[in-house]
Amino acid sequence: MMQHETLDIIKRSASIPSMPLVATRCYEMTQNSNCDYNQLVELLSTDPGIAAGVLRLANSPLFGVTRQVSSLKHAIALLGVKRIRELVLARYLVQKTEEMACEHIDISYYWRLSVTTAILSSKFADALLPQRRDEAFMGGLLADVGVLVLAKAMPDEYAQVAKGYQPHGTEDWRHGEYNLMGVGHGEVSALVLEQWNLPETMCDAVQHHHADLADLPESKDAALLARIIGSTSDIARVLAETTPIDRAVDVCQSAMDRVELDLKVLVRALEGIDDEISKMAELLQVDILNSRVFSVLCAELIKALKAGKQPANA
Repeated sequence: MMQHETLDIIKRSASIPSMPLVATRCYEMTQNSNCDYNQLVELLSTDPGIAAGVLRLANSPLFGVTRQVSSLKHAIALLGVKRIRELVLARYLVQKTEEMACEHIDISYYWRLSVTTAILSSKFADALLPQRRDEAFMGGLLADVGVLVLAKAMPDEYAQVAKGYQPHGTEDWRHGEYNLMGVGHGEVSALVLEQWNLPETMCDAVQHHHADLADLPESKDAALLARIIGSTSDIARVLAETTPIDRAVDVCQSAMDRVELDLKVLVRALEGIDDEISKMAELLQVDILNSRVFSVLCAELIKALKAGKQPANA
């Protein structure tokens, strides 16, 4: 199947849900540096669910708020317009992503990978591209949404590929996408993000997050974001599997080479990450794959990286 055929099928199907008006309007309003807090509060108040969600998120320890946030205006003042925008978008996008769940994809595994990728991407962006930290988080969270779209739009064709997108799945499932569909999930994820009017830099990064270095976007920020998301995606998959420690170290070393960061950065990022993932999943109200293997492997990986363990092919 050719790329254009697959993309045409997806565009004609109902597999890409529309973005709710509240989220779209919120995004537009908060792009303005002189955003009126009262108007933003009025907008968010039209959706009791999102209003309650923003307050719940604002009171989370993840955002370092030391006193109770009791109103939307208070939440905006403490967290800032940009963070509120990301919280609102994240919640709506998660809601829409959940609607795309299908029988071929283990949605708990999907969320374990996506949340892990998002958290690691934001941490790597802190070191490499701090001004794009929020886009790194959102891009990491949504990088695999194309998997869900492909599985829903073309269930029979994608079923064979989907076998690799699960715990202990095959490593060549990404090649299977191109062989069977003529398109990779990164391209489809970018199509979804474009439909949702998300920033071009984020869309380009998501589209190319598994691309070879020679095929990255011309934009420096988009190219770096793509490398960050692709690297953290590989690390997330290693952590979600019962990967032998030598193999895990090898993958992590390759991932850090791709973003040109020292392994010490990854060690710091991994410390306490299981708790961060659980808290973020709770905030976003998604079920993640619960596995004792994750924390055990993470601890073993940190120990190996601290000891300077060399990759298996060194």
